Amino acid sequence: MTRKEMTELFSVMLLAWPNAEMFKGGVAKLGPTIELWTACLPEVDFWTGRQAVVRLCRTSPFPPSIAEFKRQAEAVDREVQTHIGLIWNEIRFSPLLDQSPEAWYQSLAPEGIVKAVVDALGGVERFAAGGEGSWNYREFRDTYKKMICKGSSGAAPQLAPVRTKEMTDL
Repeated sequence: MTRKEMTELFSVMLLAWPNAEMFKGGVAKLGPTIELWTACLPEVDFWTGRQAVVRLCRTSPFPPSIAEFKRQAEAVDREVQTHIGLIWNEIRFSPLLDQSPEAWYQSLAPEGIVKAVVDALGGVERFAAGGEGSWNYREFRDTYKKMICKGSSGAAPQLAPVRTKEMTDL
């Protein structure tokens, strides 16, 4: 996550916990704190961080420590990976996919996320790049997650429903 993205998350946390001592003086005075959080959480992407902040706002009367924030971000990531894994299992155990990848592709819902992911990968030929019975899981997983983060319809249940533009890029 970048410093700018972390600053945006801190702006949300400031609104959620306005009386917290750590936020006295506003975001402008939090430069060193934001730098520390950014340095400690390089593996947390912005979308996951936003989801973690919303969860923390709902469950904690106090602002989080770096460790608490990281635990929430890891929980969000686990849920996303579990969701993708379930979708992947549906795909790989499809008898139609083994018989005819093209027929399987044509059977997908036109506006569905799986079809959108396969299209983003370059079509069913690229999805089946490993040959018969060998499907391109890593790229599928990564592309699916990017679509969740961008808010493609049907990608995943909304993990943390919110109202502000900054928080709803799901």
